[in-house]
Amino acid sequence: MTERDSKDGRYIEAMEDLTQAIRRIRERYLDEGLASEYQSQRLRFRQFEEMAATERRLIEEISPPCRLVLEHLSTFLDQPDRSVGIRYGQSSYTNGDYLGYAINEWGHVTLKVGNCRITWRDDEYQYMFYADKAVLRAYDIQKPEISISFNFSLKYSKLLEEFRDVPGHPQTAYYQPDLFEGNHS
Repeated sequence: MTERDSKDGRYIEAMEDLTQAIRRIRERYLDEGLASEYQSQRLRFRQFEEMAATERRLIEEISPPCRLVLEHLSTFLDQPDRSVGIRYGQSSYTNGDYLGYAINEWGHVTLKVGNCRITWRDDEYQYMFYADKAVLRAYDIQKPEISISFNFSLKYSKLLEEFRDVPGHPQTAYYQPDLFEGNHS
């Protein structure tokens, strides 16, 4: 078992505990039969539950290449000096604030940057890694390519050590030769 597997196991356990606590609280205090005045609280508790589900799915359902991209972008959260750009087919959005992601059933990932939302299904894409961007290329050539650029180089990310399996993963189509240098096993 790798260090990442051990850490992931503890994290999954924590997310499950959190999910169960949210459900118990919702049932105890925000029962569906109560007056409509509790509707806004029920909605917020549903958001908490969805956030915990996203965290579980990141570990349990998402490929290591996709997870590396999302984990790297997560280091941008609440960092005003870091920005993300997205190109989806012919559309582009540059220098937006990273606002997070959601992972829904079947591995559908939604990336939130500024007022832009991009959604793709993880297992329908291959990942190409460069120091300043990740390019997602669909297996189906009818689907547009997604390019995610960032101003904090992936090369300097401490995450590369945890994701030594990414260069050999079947969904990794390309990686810049020196990117994982000294990081693969």
